[in-house]
Amino acid sequence: MNTEITNALKATSDTAQYDNSAKRLLGNKYILAQILVYTVDEFKGMQPMDVVPLIEGEPKIGICG
Repeated sequence: MNTEITNALKATSDTAQYDNSAKRLLGNKYILAQILVYTVDEFKGMQPMDVVPLIEGEPKIGICG
């Protein structure tokens, strides 16, 4: 197979794997709470464990195809 095409397919596969891993990490409420306390004004100064129960429902994670 053409090397350029092979490299493009591998890069796409690697990106999809990275995307799925990132989605799984952000789907974890504790990790999401860590991000929220440092980026969202309403959560600044709070402890991540206090933010976790404020995240409603279960995060829905899409699957890259």
